[in-house]
Parts: sequence; structure tokens; C-alpha cells
Amino acid sequence: MSLFVVCEGLDGAGKTSSIKKVLEKHKEFVYSKGIGSKTFFGKMARRFPSTFMFLIELIYITFRSIKPNLGRNKIVLQDRYDFSVITFVPLANRWYNLIIRKIFCSFLEKPDALVYFSVLLGERIKRLRKEEDNKYHILLAENPNLIKIREKEYLNHYNGFNGKKIIIDTTDKSKEKCGEILEKFVLNLRR
Repeated sequence: MSLFVVCEGLDGAGKTSSIKKVLEKHKEFVYSKGIGSKTFFGKMARRFPSTFMFLIELIYITFRSIKPNLGRNKIVLQDRYDFSVITFVPLANRWYNLIIRKIFCSFLEKPDALVYFSVLLGERIKRLRKEEDNKYHILLAENPNLIKIREKEYLNHYNGFNGKKIIIDTTDKSKEKCGEILEKFVLNLRR
């Protein structure tokens, strides 16, 4: 039985680390990187960041990776998807981006479940500061209000999601423990 599980959350929440722990244990699970992928479209989106470019990247990933793996009865753990674009401030809610989102999101695969990774603000800032070479992480660490705004937008979209969902708070939890929580949630979806 195939499943499409989207893992979302702001930088430093532990999404990727938790997903990797699950992948170590299950061969039928597949990792798919969303926003910021190493694909041609991901590189273009990073070079020319915009709602349009990020959605083009997601459409490419949907047809190149997600749909084929679901067709092979795999469980796709998607590391960032449309919520990452929708919650990006300050440009995502401009009228032209709303039109672009409405058109382009119709091509995206609908998730079977949503996992939202969260972490307390102080812990998130500590994690972000560890990556000194990541300019965006430093920007977030130095502007906690940006974190709060995006977190609020993520939670609005999480609450509006009609499907199976869970919030994993990674504060004071090991990567292994967060991976176990994710694994249990996904395996319960298969029943």
C-alpha cells in the first residue's frame, strides 16, 4: 500500500534527521526532498527564489519522484512540500502569488498525511546558529519574529489540513526518539 506523507516545519525542527532515522529501518520507505532539492529546478529556485520557481520545483519532483514511487507501492516521506511555499513570508500572500498557487497546486499530489515538526524557539535558534555557513539559518536566528510569523502560518495550514496529521515536538528529544514517533505514525496509517 502506497502512502504520501508530507513532513513540514520550519528550519531546525528536526524533519530531515527524523526521516533519515526511519529510512534506516525500512526499505519500502522513500525519501523525497522538496524545496531546495538538488535538481535543476531546485538550483534555479534557490538562485531566483519566488513562489513560481518553488512551485515549478515541486511539480517536477511530484512527476519525477513522488508519483512513480507511489505507483511502486512505496511510502514516500516528503521533506517539505507546498506548505513551505505557502508559509514563506513576506511574498506568498500577494495577489499574483495566490493565483500562481491556485493554478500550480492543482498539479501536486495530495498528501495522505501531514507531520508537522516543531521545536521551542530558544532550542531552534541554537540549532540554526550551529550552521554558520547557512545565511538563511543565521537570518532566522537573528530575527526570531520571522520564526514566529512562519510558525503561525504553518500552524494555520496544519489546522486546515483535512487528513491524518500529527505534531512532533522535537525539543528535548533525540533524533532516534523523533524517528520512532514518525515511524509509529506512518505504520499506523497502513492499517
